[in-house]
Amino acid sequence: MLTRTVIAASLAAAGIAATPAAATATPTTATSAASSVTAAPYTPERVCGPGFRRVTDGHRAMRTREGAVFGHVYLMYNKRSGKNCVAAIKTAYLGTKTTTGASIVVRGGGRSEDVQKYRFYAETGHVNGSWKCVKFWGWTRDPSGHVEAGGGRNTWGNCAG
Repeated sequence: MLTRTVIAASLAAAGIAATPAAATATPTTATSAASSVTAAPYTPERVCGPGFRRVTDGHRAMRTREGAVFGHVYLMYNKRSGKNCVAAIKTAYLGTKTTTGASIVVRGGGRSEDVQKYRFYAETGHVNGSWKCVKFWGWTRDPSGHVEAGGGRNTWGNCAG
């Protein structure tokens, strides 16, 4: 699946529309030049830390306009502390520093954003949000910075704490 995603992203960067048949390649003939790592070494639980759990409806793929998946973004919540965390974890260009970001907005409260060139993930930190609605978003780019993939929830959710 990663090979297909990377091939589709590379074609998209070159301005070529990729069809599922065009994006398919055998593992022996196509390897990912974007990454020497075959799977993301991080989970959202590991990124956000102890006590954080995945929120129902808090997972989105980070997709390009053409539909290629470059990673996933997760909204995490810690019931004990009442804090939220957003982890944007790359699945494309692993090990390569590319612009990657994660953001969260709490209704009537705080916001946090983390954007830098990361090898594996971006994370918002822990944001107070007990019993408050939140919006979240994650994104990453290819190494050239021309193709961006993003995903998240632009509507208020996770309001019940």
